[in-house]
Amino acid sequence: MRTRERTTGLICVLVLAVAGAIPATETEESPYELVEVSPTVVMALHNNGSNLSCVALDEGLVFFDTGLSTRTASRFRREMEARFESPAMALVLTHAHLDHLLGMAAFDDVPVHAAASGRTRWEHFVAIEWDERTIAGYASVFPSLPEEIPSARLRLPTDWYDDELVLGAGDGQLTVQRTGGHSVDSSSVVVGAERVVIAGDLVQARRRPYFGEPDTDFSAWIDTLQHWEELEVSAVCPGHGPVIELAELGEMRLWFEETAAAATRLKSEGVSMEEMASHPDLPDGYWPDEDTVPRWWIYCIKRLYDAS
Repeated sequence: MRTRERTTGLICVLVLAVAGAIPATETEESPYELVEVSPTVVMALHNNGSNLSCVALDEGLVFFDTGLSTRTASRFRREMEARFESPAMALVLTHAHLDHLLGMAAFDDVPVHAAASGRTRWEHFVAIEWDERTIAGYASVFPSLPEEIPSARLRLPTDWYDDELVLGAGDGQLTVQRTGGHSVDSSSVVVGAERVVIAGDLVQARRRPYFGEPDTDFSAWIDTLQHWEELEVSAVCPGHGPVIELAELGEMRLWFEETAAAATRLKSEGVSMEEMASHPDLPDGYWPDEDTVPRWWIYCIKRLYDAS
C-alpha cells in the first residue's frame, strides 16, 4: 500500500477500525433488508459494511452512510427516490471508517457532509493505492471488497462541519450533531417529532461493540446514549445490526457505564490489561452469546484500560 504511511501497521489499524462489521457476501437479488422505521425514515439493514439510512425531507432525500458497495448504495438510492418520488439532496457520513463510506460514488452528484474532526482519516483513505496487497488485507475482513473496488471512488467530502450540520428548513429540518464517542467524528441525528435516531456506530445493536479506536471517548459515548434515553426516542437505526427501541438502548448505556466503572476500579487495584480482558468483574455483554471472542476485542480492552 503506497500512502503517506506505507506500513503493515496502518493496514492493521484500518482493518481494526472497521472490525465491528460482519463479513458477508451480498447478492444483487437481496443486498439488504429494507426496514420502514417511520413515515420518513427507511433503513437498509446490511451485513456487508454498515447499514444505510434515508430521511425524506420536503426539499429532498438525505442519505446516511453508504456501506462498502457502490452498487448497493446506488440501488438503495434508486429505491428511495422511487418510494418517496423525490431526489437525493445530500449524503452524510456518520464517521470516517471505511465500512461506512466506500460506496460513496453512488452520490457523486450531491453534497457530501462529514465532521471536520475526521479529516485525517479521510485523507488516509483517499490516498490509498488499492494494490493487490492492500486489497488482500481488507478482503480478510470484507470478502466482497475485491469485487467492489473497481467501482469505488473515494474522495474528500464537499462540506465539513464542526459540531453541527443543519439540513432542510422549517419544522422538518435535520440537525446532525457531532458528539464523538465511538470516534472523535462520530455524528448522529434525531429525526424531528418522530424521534428516530440515526446513530452510526454509537449503536452497534445485538453484537459485541467495537471501541478500540485511540479517539474513542467513553464519557461522550455514554452521555449521548443517555441523552437519547431522556428524549424517549421511538427507534434507533444503528451503524450495524437491527433497529432497536428504548429499552435496548438503556441496556447498552448501562453496560458501558458499568464496564467503564469496573475497569477503573480494577486498574486502581493493580489488575493488568491482559488480566482485565477476561476478568469476572467485567459485566456480561448485552449481545448474544458467541462461540469465540473476536480477535479485535483485546484492542477494545486496551482502549478501555488506557482510558480508566
